[in-house]
Amino acid sequence: MSKFIDMNGLAHVKVISPGQGTSAYYKEDQLKRDTSAFVGGLSFIDHPGKSEQRDRPERSLRDLVGPIVGKPVYEAQGKSGPGVYGSVKVAKHWRPFIEELGSTLGISIRASGSATMESIGGKKVKVAEKFNPGAGFDFVTQAGRGGKMVSLLESATAVADGIVSGWLGSTDFTESEDGRSEEERFLSWVEKGQEDQMEKNEKDLQPALTAAEAKITAYKEQVTTLTTENARLAEALGLRQAQDAITEALSKDTVKLPTVTKERIIKTLSESAPLVEGKLDTGKLTEMIIETIKTESEYVESITKKPGITGMGGGTPPDDGGHQHLIDRKVKGYMKAGYSEADAKQMAERFAEGR
Repeated sequence: MSKFIDMNGLAHVKVISPGQGTSAYYKEDQLKRDTSAFVGGLSFIDHPGKSEQRDRPERSLRDLVGPIVGKPVYEAQGKSGPGVYGSVKVAKHWRPFIEELGSTLGISIRASGSATMESIGGKKVKVAEKFNPGAGFDFVTQAGRGGKMVSLLESATAVADGIVSGWLGSTDFTESEDGRSEEERFLSWVEKGQEDQMEKNEKDLQPALTAAEAKITAYKEQVTTLTTENARLAEALGLRQAQDAITEALSKDTVKLPTVTKERIIKTLSESAPLVEGKLDTGKLTEMIIETIKTESEYVESITKKPGITGMGGGTPPDDGGHQHLIDRKVKGYMKAGYSEADAKQMAERFAEGR
């Protein structure tokens, strides 16, 4: 069972405590204030020697234990006494070593900063004024100022001590005759505290949740508006393309139609242009244009022909069925071109009468 490194590979350490160290005297206020200097720092095995500090100030990868995790904190009532406590993510190849010798290892900071000379206990000493960013700490045989490994048992005990202290000092603790043991009442108190915390968390998060829901609703409305607007723009573009295609087809020299007829065709076909998901069906439109030009050309030709003699003797010429067949064919053609059935029949009859 692990003693110093948890299942996530984290080792918990006491980095430094107030008092006289090997390099300076460290005051509680300064240590509380400068814990952020260790954020993003690294931890190594052993302090570098003088030659290594000169030749390799960045340190060797062989000695790297791992990065400092999060921001260390100052604990006035820490399990191993007052001081700065933090965690380091131990590399896998160092974990057996740390686990085996953790109880004998010390922790010593590696930091730069400023200092002043003060008189403490009647003696002139160098007092640390602040730590510069980029500080770290090393695992060493002799702690510089109270640094040590914190066992997992000590960490767990510290949490438990905090909970028990809260139970003993709770204002709702009263003697009762409800028949429950102290253990049962303690567990009920812990459970209630957890429920109260959950309710508090939910209440604290509710404003943020409401704001997030409002944003989501607003985004959905914006998406709907943009989707509708995009569809309208696509339709407008499709109709414009249809109008241009119809106009171009009617402008060819081979199309012999009156201007007023061309204008009517452009208007009618543009309004009934085939759109698929907002895009112009150019193949279908081409078919409609060809059929309409053919139909209109036949109609114009029929009404401009000079009347001729179709029968003698004042009788009605015999109908062999061709007249009605012609009308039916023209009705289909006009309707295919986009005309209503009533308009198509009227145009077909006019066409047949003119023949």
